[in-house]
Amino acid sequence: MSILGLIISLALFLIAIAVVAQPFLRPRKTSEKDDLQLQVQRDRVQVYYERVLTNMRDLDEDYATGKIDEADYRNEREVWAHRGIRLLRVRDGLEARQSLVTAGDGNADKIDEAIEAAISAYREGAGTAIHPREAN
Repeated sequence: MSILGLIISLALFLIAIAVVAQPFLRPRKTSEKDDLQLQVQRDRVQVYYERVLTNMRDLDEDYATGKIDEADYRNEREVWAHRGIRLLRVRDGLEARQSLVTAGDGNADKIDEAIEAAISAYREGAGTAIHPREAN
């Protein structure tokens, strides 16, 4: 093989490597990261909300079968209803943030601040965060 053939082969090889490596070297867009974080948060809130609904159904069944008295039933049902309401508010807030992200605002800092403000407001209103062990 001639030297010219080796140089051309080496140039083609380097071009192929550059084309293949380009997606790995390019940083991800912040909107994709924001979308992923919002989706994870929405999924968590949805799981907790479904647990609240399950616990309320179980509570209704226990009351209907006479396992708990009416005073306990009313108190527990009120607690679970308030948790469900808080979760729905958080979910609505996250959906509003998702609208900001998908609208292409381009200012990720404002979106992050809005998300943090919504989470802080939720935690202040709830007293404590809802944990998976608390929902069961």
